[in-house]
Amino acid sequence: MLEFKPINAETIIKTSEYLKYKISRTSDYTIGAMYMWRDFYDTHYTIYEGMITYKVKFAGKTSFTFPAGTGPMDKLMDLLKSYCRQNKIPLWFCTVPEEAVPILMDKYKGQMPERANRDWSDYLYLAEDLANMAGRRYSGQRNHINKFKRLYPNYSYEKFTKDNLDRVTQFLKDYQLNFSKNSSLAKEELSRSLELLPYMSKFNLIGGFIQVDDNIVAMSIGEIINDTLYCHIEKADRNYHGSYQMIVKEFVSNSINDQIKYINREEDVGVEGLRKSKLSYHPYKLLEKHCILIPS
Repeated sequence: MLEFKPINAETIIKTSEYLKYKISRTSDYTIGAMYMWRDFYDTHYTIYEGMITYKVKFAGKTSFTFPAGTGPMDKLMDLLKSYCRQNKIPLWFCTVPEEAVPILMDKYKGQMPERANRDWSDYLYLAEDLANMAGRRYSGQRNHINKFKRLYPNYSYEKFTKDNLDRVTQFLKDYQLNFSKNSSLAKEELSRSLELLPYMSKFNLIGGFIQVDDNIVAMSIGEIINDTLYCHIEKADRNYHGSYQMIVKEFVSNSINDQIKYINREEDVGVEGLRKSKLSYHPYKLLEKHCILIPS
């Protein structure tokens, strides 16, 4: 019988060694995203002979993530079927990336009752596009960036260190007071962002901020897995014109290297303004995530 354990600051380090085996560039298999949303999705994990899978509450039902690792997939699937039978629940896989769909559908006779929900698709960009913002299609972003530079010529970009995390924490607290949105999801994100900051080093996350006159006006947090930089948190003071465009470009250009080919800026969760913004940066691809039912 599989035993599922809850995700916390200690156990997530143990599970993070499996992230390198993920077969897609979706954001769900990242330490930052999993830790931030562990309570929201009631995330638990199990490891069986070199394979890991997570059990979550997704769209109102108990679901599992596509296993990652180097162990026996067939054995783990048999154990998951047995677990579901004993607990009288269907075997649902959620946030299934397109690379895993043929495996679950063909090999394990899965069914896909509904199309992928557009709200949960990740936005994937080419790293060079966001680092350079070159060409006509990025003229709008460059206009905002150039205006920011004209208005605030003494700005600087700084990477997170143990000595400036207190300032970043205060910026997020101020952001909560001044710019927080009314939706429960937005409030949850801000709360979890603050919770993530003390673990930046422990989780091997990276972050940076833009300051003007010693005031932080924008910040971002992410992590690198294989060839992709994942941007988990991105906040800016809208009173500083162009601050959002600046943090997008500065965070990417100061965080990537020759091995980083893609940037994942995660989902828009159906928020119209967020969708318009993410589309304006011209994604290379939208990464769909599917829900698949396996006969158990």
